[in-house]
Amino acid sequence: MQSISEKIKTLRQQQGLSQRCLAEQSGISAASLSQLESGQGSPSVATLQKLADGLGIAIAAFFLETGDQKPIEIFDLNDRPMVPLNQGGHFIPLTALHHPIGFEPMLVKLDADGSFEESQYGIKSPHAFVWVRRGQVLLEYDGCDYHLTEMQSLYYDARKQHNWRNISGLPCELLMVRSR
Repeated sequence: MQSISEKIKTLRQQQGLSQRCLAEQSGISAASLSQLESGQGSPSVATLQKLADGLGIAIAAFFLETGDQKPIEIFDLNDRPMVPLNQGGHFIPLTALHHPIGFEPMLVKLDADGSFEESQYGIKSPHAFVWVRRGQVLLEYDGCDYHLTEMQSLYYDARKQHNWRNISGLPCELLMVRSR
């Protein structure tokens, strides 16, 4: 498997984009992109989301090999990469790679008192659905707090400032689905 820096460069070149052009489309600096592609830095989830938006691809494309195209994509959750979150937890991309889709699912697992801070991301996709698969979580959304418990779900505009926080002493899991 290619390193993340090589994968970013390969995906950019496949679209015929210069570093400056992708940086502008993604909302990051050209210097930052250059450092990432040369392996001098490790991108945060926020930066990967911006790059995915700039390339018009799913974030999963940075972590998964495309392989042969088949009419149905079946995968095991245990075979998917677990991408660490700086604030305590990780996410697992669930996106199909060969079937053009208008949504991007991911499983977010938050450690006790962990968070998934999306306010800094500059997300471009307007629609998001979240189902609390396990545990309790606090959504800080556009100046208001929403307490959600296991088996609850919601839709929201992901472009507005928001953060997810595990408010219990136990791990929690969220199934997130964003429009593309």
